[in-house]
Amino acid sequence: MQLILSCALGLCFLCLAIGSRCPLNDFQRSEGRELVPTSWNSARVLMLPGLTLEDCARRCSNTLDCRAFNYETRPSITCKQLPWVEDGSNAEVKRNVNCDLYEKKVYVRKCIVGKGEDYRGKVFMTKSGHTCQQWWSKFPHDHRWTPTATNGLELNYCRNPDGDRIGPWCYTTDPERRYETCNIPHCKDDVCITCNGEDYRGQVDHTVSGRECQRWDQQYPHQHIYQPEKYPDKSLDDDYCRNPDASPVPWCYTTDPDMERERCEISKCSVVTKRRLRSSYTTNCFRGRGEDYRGKVNETTGGIACQRWDAQYPHEHPFYPNTYECKGLEENYCRNPDGSEAPWCFTSVPEMRTALCLQIKRCADDIEAEGTLLTKFQFHIFLIEKH
Repeated sequence: MQLILSCALGLCFLCLAIGSRCPLNDFQRSEGRELVPTSWNSARVLMLPGLTLEDCARRCSNTLDCRAFNYETRPSITCKQLPWVEDGSNAEVKRNVNCDLYEKKVYVRKCIVGKGEDYRGKVFMTKSGHTCQQWWSKFPHDHRWTPTATNGLELNYCRNPDGDRIGPWCYTTDPERRYETCNIPHCKDDVCITCNGEDYRGQVDHTVSGRECQRWDQQYPHQHIYQPEKYPDKSLDDDYCRNPDASPVPWCYTTDPDMERERCEISKCSVVTKRRLRSSYTTNCFRGRGEDYRGKVNETTGGIACQRWDAQYPHEHPFYPNTYECKGLEENYCRNPDGSEAPWCFTSVPEMRTALCLQIKRCADDIEAEGTLLTKFQFHIFLIEKH
């Protein structure tokens, strides 16, 4: 059996053997948080000292009464399994730098995946506003369903025990309306994407072909550079689809060893509400990496003319203006659609594919200590292009 050693934020754990599924995929992680039960519920916490993170997750996944766990690393490694998620009545979340909280996705997610057969949320109203009937009750509507420890038919919450293609539903308390679908959004529609979805922070965790995503904090089955701690601004949470490299759409590494990465199916926003204000764009200088630069410089540092973005000669490339609609890929102006060091372009010279446009100055309000290093880098690039 092949085992892969993986480290997350300094905590190493053995990942799974080929062909197995990682139990951590069932959980949503909150770093530096602890779910602390009320005093009268503290006896219901199951303490399991010495377990690895993965073993703790596996135990919780296979335990009917476990919905979350605290994984404490100091003063000693302890797995604390809990029968609740954070809902304000049984326990509350508190800061704890020595602890991470893992909650089962099916209990905390506000949207459904597929038909929503595993939905365990607390919506109890139908799409037209009817209150749901308790599953244990046979009034006003008689039915064949009996709540058990495994089928999730709790209280009067919307569920999908028969795999209805429309999603979770319930019997209603209205004698004239036997049952009705509940208005729970699909995860792919719950949070839409603008532009190419670099700011997407939704909870889709499967690719367009239905493959489950690999967790960003794991290196199995695919090794990659996008560790969450190295890219804190990319929100690489759990195994949710993200776009850390300015691809056309959000994507993820998959849990299929034969498919490294694949795009995710997420709805485009019908109305662009998050488009940057034009006041954030710069034309005579650039801030940060220059992703908001919209000036008309159209040659490289060494004076080489840029290739038009809508052309594929002399260099073929994936940066079509209509694919990257929010990147300002107009004419042959220097731009930064992929988060490089600074604005750049494909050049009009077949022997030189790309080059930076470092003659564009940093904005005065953005000059920091790194300015000296950037000046040296500009000179170095200038010499490379000249020779």
